[in-house]
Amino acid sequence: MRRTNFEPLGFSLRLNLWYTGFFIAAAVLLFLFAYLLLMREFREIDREIVRDKLAVCSAWYHEGGIPALSMHFQNESGWEKESTFLKVVGAHDQLEFLRSPEKDEAMLTHLGAGVQPTDIDWLSMPSSEQHMVWTVAMTRMPDGSIMAVGRTTENRDEMLRHFKSIFLFVIVPVVVTGFLGGAFITYRALGPIRSIIGAVRGIIQTGNMHARVRDPQTQDEINELVTLFNRMLERNEKLIGAMRDSLDNVAHDLRTPLTRLQTGAQLALQNEDPEQIKESLADAVEEAERLNAMLCTIMDISEVEAGALKLDLETFELRPIVDILLELYDEVAQEKNITVVADIDPSGQITADRSRLQLLLANLLDNALKYTPNGGRVGIEAQFLPTEVRIEVRDTGIGIDTADLPRIWDRLYRADKSRSQRGLGLGLSLVKAFAEAHGGKAIVSSEPGRGSVFTVTFPRKKVAEAPVAIAMAGRR
Repeated sequence: MRRTNFEPLGFSLRLNLWYTGFFIAAAVLLFLFAYLLLMREFREIDREIVRDKLAVCSAWYHEGGIPALSMHFQNESGWEKESTFLKVVGAHDQLEFLRSPEKDEAMLTHLGAGVQPTDIDWLSMPSSEQHMVWTVAMTRMPDGSIMAVGRTTENRDEMLRHFKSIFLFVIVPVVVTGFLGGAFITYRALGPIRSIIGAVRGIIQTGNMHARVRDPQTQDEINELVTLFNRMLERNEKLIGAMRDSLDNVAHDLRTPLTRLQTGAQLALQNEDPEQIKESLADAVEEAERLNAMLCTIMDISEVEAGALKLDLETFELRPIVDILLELYDEVAQEKNITVVADIDPSGQITADRSRLQLLLANLLDNALKYTPNGGRVGIEAQFLPTEVRIEVRDTGIGIDTADLPRIWDRLYRADKSRSQRGLGLGLSLVKAFAEAHGGKAIVSSEPGRGSVFTVTFPRKKVAEAPVAIAMAGRR
């Protein structure tokens, strides 16, 4: 738990450090790009000046040879003399002309000795002047001599060092600002995550499933995460509530047969009359069988939810199935004086699993007879449409309250009006599961006091085997 408390802060710090690291890397790359571009630009500017001077001296040399060079250099100003260098070496390596500042003459006299330029070779060397360097270009003349021309330029390395210093001076406050800004942005961005953690921690500590995370209204992935988390909490709350209701229903419905079983056994022990003992034991066995059926239904639910149900699909006529059910429930209908009518085309066919369809219809018919008062009416109709078969079971029973309609398909759910009747609340869940397993659906419309209409649909085409998420037995 202690580690969990610090995980949000650690993640925020790591995220901020990543942000700052990328920020610094981007700044360094930008500096390197600017540094290399600036260095290249400085070099090109210096070489362009020397290249122009080389072209002029070459023209003078072609025009009048060494005398022409001497004449032009005599007319140079003092500044040009101190900043310009010219050397001509003959074809046999003899020095034919040298013009350089006196303070650098010894160094420049031997500059480029042994070099055999093909086009233009560039040399660089420090000048005796502070913060200055010599940029020299050497080229071979048509007569085989070598001409070297140079000029003193500012030492660009010094300027670039100043550029580095400025960058280092500026990058520190920029990084600090970026880190603080990243921390603020990260804190704001992770606010919904902290809310989710707080909600989960509150649920763990208090068990209160009503907690929700405030919607950040950002219309992004974080907002979607919060929305899905709240939906998950809402669904879990409903599931837990349904589980509690189911346990209450199971406990309530198991208590009655257990009590009757116990009573029957006690009566058998207390009575001496063999007939009464036999009758008490028969009642006990009946209740035991009912209790066993209820437990088997619950076990079936767990087994089906853990696996998949394979449907044995076949195409057959629907009317014979309904006739069998009407004959089966005829005695129940007569006891309550309920009229049961079937309006089904004898030639109408349906594609389904025969046994599951029979169980589905049996649950609907049993449900209708159970909640229809004496003298009522139950009708079974079927419509064979081009794309589906629609089966309707109508009754004039007590109906279903509007508040209960959305939940009647839930497993083990029983409305208040249905608690007077025996059952575990599994019948309608089974109906919906079997209908959807066939690729169809189950719907209901009802009005309290006027009856209900349950409708199930089955597609006309063949359906692949499909899983069922509800038990195969039991009734509402």
